[in-house]
Amino acid sequence: MTLARRDFLAGLGMAGAVGACAAPPAISPAPLVNPYDAAGLRARKGRRAAANAACTPAPAPGRDLIVPQFYTDPPVFSRIDPVRLAARDAAVLPLQTLVRGTTDAADRWAASAPVDGRFAACAAASLDAAARADAFLGRVDPQGGYERKWTWYGLALAHLKLVQAPEYDAAAQARVAAWLTRGFGAMRGTYDRPPGGTPSTQLNNHMTWAGLTAMAIGLAAGNLDAWNWGLARMERTLAQVDAAGFLPQEVLRGSKAWHYHVFAMGPLALGAVLARANGIELADDRFHRVARRTLEGYDSTAAFAARAGAAQVPFGERPDVGWLEIYAGAFGVEAALLPLRGRRPQRQPWLGGDLTLWHARDV
Repeated sequence: MTLARRDFLAGLGMAGAVGACAAPPAISPAPLVNPYDAAGLRARKGRRAAANAACTPAPAPGRDLIVPQFYTDPPVFSRIDPVRLAARDAAVLPLQTLVRGTTDAADRWAASAPVDGRFAACAAASLDAAARADAFLGRVDPQGGYERKWTWYGLALAHLKLVQAPEYDAAAQARVAAWLTRGFGAMRGTYDRPPGGTPSTQLNNHMTWAGLTAMAIGLAAGNLDAWNWGLARMERTLAQVDAAGFLPQEVLRGSKAWHYHVFAMGPLALGAVLARANGIELADDRFHRVARRTLEGYDSTAAFAARAGAAQVPFGERPDVGWLEIYAGAFGVEAALLPLRGRRPQRQPWLGGDLTLWHARDV
């Protein structure tokens, strides 16, 4: 079975302002290819699991997800209220516990040599509990909608890593796939709306993350509609990259323009990895323009400050470098290794767990 090109183009639905004339990527034939081969990883990088390592399945999260918004300056969203941020952190703690524990256990199982089924059983139990609870599919506010898509992505990748595990039985896998498919249906409505606001959730990094989540769900559930929809959002993001390598929607974030370019590169880079495994090349000139521009920011954010008209606010103690593990490993960009020095392994549940384990070529 091959997806019809007209179906892909219909899903793309791009406005002229973001590059309606850009050529869409090719379409993968079904069945989709899971790029997470635990047996292959184990052969390359396997190690004995610590005998005292423990894993406790995460409690099932609730159906409702009401999360406080923590920015004080809409629509730019660049200034954070620390009290609101603390409230947000408390609200999403169950999600973070679930996705961190599950992705860590899936990675521990995939890397264990000899195979240690404790971790697969733990991760599978967490996934199945969330699916049985129909988590995040009840009452959800806008910030909750953002948070759950990041959670779904990490869990979809954990599922993909575990499909070879005997401890993850077919019935549980089917329940999780069905739950993730319902999640895609719940998520897509926000991003199918016409672009609104400046910056726009339907065009900025939130859309890119939604595209990555849909691609992962498509792979996890064998859902070509989700996969195709996600690819279309990746193309919509790439269509916005300007000649200088900036994403205009992220430039609108003012003092956090570089910050949000970094945040957008995570889903773009990993989306390109998932697509390449399925015969689609997203890492074209547009991809590398924005990647090079974003990489430049680790040395100097002057170009971002000039373009955004505002000095760039530091990340905090250290900038996010997770996407560079993917950029260096999957695309052979050695310059991306420099900001990673002293900061490995890179573990980011939102990007699927241990990025160094799965993507690094040099370790």
